[in-house]
Amino acid sequence: MAGCLGTELGSMVCRILLARRNQNSKTAARLKRSLKRLDQLSGELRGLIREDAQAYLGLVRALEEKRGVTLAKRRATRSPVKICEAAAQAYREMNHLYRLAGPSLSSDLKGGQALLRGAFEVAFVTAQINLKVAR
Repeated sequence: MAGCLGTELGSMVCRILLARRNQNSKTAARLKRSLKRLDQLSGELRGLIREDAQAYLGLVRALEEKRGVTLAKRRATRSPVKICEAAAQAYREMNHLYRLAGPSLSSDLKGGQALLRGAFEVAFVTAQINLKVAR
């Protein structure tokens, strides 16, 4: 959820900047691309949260039944790794917005990126733990 909120803050900044209409067409096009990408990543992160929960339940079942553990571990690791990738992509996308945002919106970008770092770190640790389960 932290990653979704982080990307949504980036999207919000894009929307506010686009509403100001004081940028040239090249800048507006860049903002629209960033907005589209951040919205895509937010949706991807939402889906990955559900996927991660389902994969973990599958791992718990596999451990209880003592079969299919290797496959379940692989599945339970895949979602957190994808969360790391999506969070990193959103973080990088937001870096491009600072020069346009100015001081009033840079706090939203910093807050969004802090949430994305948190999402990345938690997902990374989750992937590591899921790999170590039942070794």
